[in-house]
Amino acid sequence: MEGGTALAAGALGGMMFVAGVAKLRKHDDFLSVVASYRLLPAFMLESFAWGLALCEMVAGILLLSGVGRVGGGLLSAGLFAVFSLAMGMNVARGRTSLSCGCMPGLAGEALSWGLVARTALLMPLALVAAGLPGLALGSGLEGISLPVWGAGCAAGLAVWVIWLALGSLPQNEGLEA
Repeated sequence: MEGGTALAAGALGGMMFVAGVAKLRKHDDFLSVVASYRLLPAFMLESFAWGLALCEMVAGILLLSGVGRVGGGLLSAGLFAVFSLAMGMNVARGRTSLSCGCMPGLAGEALSWGLVARTALLMPLALVAAGLPGLALGSGLEGISLPVWGAGCAAGLAVWVIWLALGSLPQNEGLEA
């Protein structure tokens, strides 16, 4: 189980950290996405956008370091719940042309029920990264050797990078055999 926990922590930790950095680097773009969701009053948009990016970075650091995997996993699961809810509310209102805002600076996916489901499915993965089942209330690498943690996180990061690369490949529609 420790290898699966480290693999999940590596994949999600890398994803969360990079997403947070992207939101800080492309703050104005991300702020526009947050505003387009029409879920918050105007006076909250700026602080929410900064806070969300920082929360993602903190979750990523906690997951990747291993010493805060419980907190990082729980924070990530909470963020995925918020993301799923926000996207779902807009899809239910028929507002599917919006960008997900997942990685500002990269081509964002348009909202759909499939994207809502995929985001929601990251919640249990975040709980695995936190060490569930058998969640220890302490933090740290209890019961997980440092080499296993490092290898698992590296493998998780590699899986996530491959997922990103595959998503950026051009679509080959209409290829003839």
